[in-house]
Amino acid sequence: MCLIAKNQKKFQSARFKNSLYTFDKSDPKNLNLPEFVENLSDAQIYAVIPKIVDLYKSKDLINLEREELEDINWSTLEVLILLKFYKNNWSFIIPNQKDFFPSFVFTYNINPLQKEVNKIVSLCYDKIEPNSKKEEFNNFKLFNALDVTYLLHYFVITHEDYTE
Repeated sequence: MCLIAKNQKKFQSARFKNSLYTFDKSDPKNLNLPEFVENLSDAQIYAVIPKIVDLYKSKDLINLEREELEDINWSTLEVLILLKFYKNNWSFIIPNQKDFFPSFVFTYNINPLQKEVNKIVSLCYDKIEPNSKKEEFNNFKLFNALDVTYLLHYFVITHEDYTE
C-alpha cells in the first residue's frame, strides 16, 4: 500500500545560464518517454504504481546489498512507468519503510539520492527512443532492482508528509 501525492516541489533546475539554453538531462521535463508511456492517464499510473510497489515488496529485497540488487534485472516497462511518475513530479508514502527497503538506502539523503535518480534518467535518455513500441521492451533488460530501489526511495523522501 502506498499513498500517492501530486506536484511535489523538491526538484528545481535552472534552464538558462548566461542567456544560453543548456539541455539538462537531469530535468524530468526534458525526458521524452516512449509515446505509449507518455499517453498513460493519471488513473492508469495510479493503478500501476501500487502493483510495482507490491512486486518490489514480494521480491524480498530488504536483506540485499547494492551489488546484489544490481544483478537483478527489472522490467524496463515498469521503470519507464516509474520515470513517468517522476516526470509528473509525484511522490508517495510507504508505511514501515524499515521493513521495505534495504538498510543501505537510509544512508541517502535527498542530494546523493537525486544524483542516483539523475543517472537513471540519463540512462533512459541514452538508451530509450521516444518512438519505441511497447513490444520492443518485452525482453529488453536495461534497469535493475537497484534502480527501482533508488526511484521508490526518492518518491518516499520527496513526499510532503515524509519524516525520518
